[in-house]
Amino acid sequence: MLSEKPVYNLKVVLQETGIKPDVLRAWERRYGLPMPQRSAGGHRLYSQHDIAIIKWLIARQHEGLSISSAVELFREQEASSRNPLEDIEHIEQPAQLTVFASGSTLDALRNTWLKACIEFNEPMADQHLNQAFSLYPLEVVLSEIIQQGMRDLGAKWFNGEATVQQEHFTSALVLRRLETLIAATPAPIRSNTILIASPSEEWHTFSLVMLNLLLRRRGYHVVFLGANVPNDHLDETADSIKPDLVILASQHLTSAANLQKAAQLLFEKNVHVAYGGRVFNSVPALRKRIPAYFLGETIEESLKVIEQLIQHQKFVPISEEAPIAYQKLAKEFKEKRGLIETNLIETLKEKGAHVDYVTAANLHLGNQLSSALELGDVNFFTSDMVWLKGYLEKLNMPKDQLNLYLRTYAESVQKTMNGYSAIFTSWVKQLTEEE
Repeated sequence: MLSEKPVYNLKVVLQETGIKPDVLRAWERRYGLPMPQRSAGGHRLYSQHDIAIIKWLIARQHEGLSISSAVELFREQEASSRNPLEDIEHIEQPAQLTVFASGSTLDALRNTWLKACIEFNEPMADQHLNQAFSLYPLEVVLSEIIQQGMRDLGAKWFNGEATVQQEHFTSALVLRRLETLIAATPAPIRSNTILIASPSEEWHTFSLVMLNLLLRRRGYHVVFLGANVPNDHLDETADSIKPDLVILASQHLTSAANLQKAAQLLFEKNVHVAYGGRVFNSVPALRKRIPAYFLGETIEESLKVIEQLIQHQKFVPISEEAPIAYQKLAKEFKEKRGLIETNLIETLKEKGAHVDYVTAANLHLGNQLSSALELGDVNFFTSDMVWLKGYLEKLNMPKDQLNLYLRTYAESVQKTMNGYSAIFTSWVKQLTEEE
C-alpha cells in the first residue's frame, strides 16, 4: 500500500522522479495530478502515492502518450474502479524524508496546548500551535492537535474537569487561527464551486471551517455560509451560485432533522449534497434517512469523498422515509408537547420529586425526541442518553431521579396522546430497565 501521508518536500520529489519543477507545476495546475498538500509555511508536501502517480505518468509518456492522454487514461482507470497504480508493487522510500517530530511529541504538544487553553493563557497556547505548525503539515496539526484536543476538552467538560467558559475560550482561539489561515489561502485555481453551511439550529461550525480551509488550499472556490442557515436561505444561495456540491454537517439530532429536509429540498432540484457530523458517526442508521452522499467519519475521508464526487458524480443514495406511524406520532407530539410537559411537572410534584431541573431537561429531551420521531426512529436518541444524564446531573438533578423523570415523561405522553404513544413508552421502559 502506498502511503498518502504528505511528508516529502519538492526537492525530494524532483530527485526521485527526475521531473522538472515547472513541468510538475503545470501538471498540478492543468490536470490536478498530483495534488500535493502544503505545510503551514505554504510549501508543497507530497506523499508516496503522489510520487507513484508522477512516475506512472512519466512512464506513459515514454510509451508515446501525451500528458493529457496519460491523465485521461489514469482517470478512466480510476472511474472503472481499477487502481492505475496496482501494478507498482514497490516504491522505494525516498532517502531524504522530511523529518518531523515523533508521535509522542505530537501528544505532548496537544496536551501542553490544551493545558494553556484551560488556563486561559492565550500567548502560550499560540506559541504551542506555532511550534506544531513548524513541525507538522497543516493537516496533521488540524486533526491530531486541534480537532483531537477539542474532543479531549469536550470529554473533560462532561467529566466535570473543565468549564463551559474554558471550552468557549479554546473554540474562539481555534476559530481565529483558522480564519487567519483561510484569509491567507491563494485565489481558486479550479472552476468548481463548493457551498458549505450548517443547517438550521446547528451552531457548531468547527469541522466545516476546517473543511473550508482545506478545500481552499486545494484550489476550490468555496462559499461558506456559517451556522444556523435556514433552508430557504440555503436554497436561494444554491440557485444563485449553482454549486457543484453542497456540504452540510450536523452534530445533534435536532439539526440532523433539518439537514434531512435541506438535503431533500436540494435533491429535488438536482443539486448534489454531501453531509457528515458527529451525530451520523454515533448513529450510523441515520444515514439511511438522508438523500445525499455521506462524507465519512473523519476530515481525511471527507476530502477523498469530495474529490471523487467532484470528478465523478455518482447516483445519490436512496433514502428511506420515516414509517407512517412515526410521521403521525411526530405531528401529534409537536402539537401536544406543551401539555405533556405541564402534566409532567404536576405529576413530579405529586410524587414529591425535585423539579428545579425540569425546564432545561424538557427543552433538551423534547427537542431531541421530536427530531428522532421526525427522522423515523426513537432509538436514534438512545446514544445521547448518556450525555443527557450527565447534563441533568450538572443541573443538580439527583442521580437516582433520571429514571423517575423518564418514566413520568412516558406516563404524561401516554396520558396525553393516542395509541401511537406506545412507541415512546416502550422505548422508555427499555431504557429504565437497562438502568
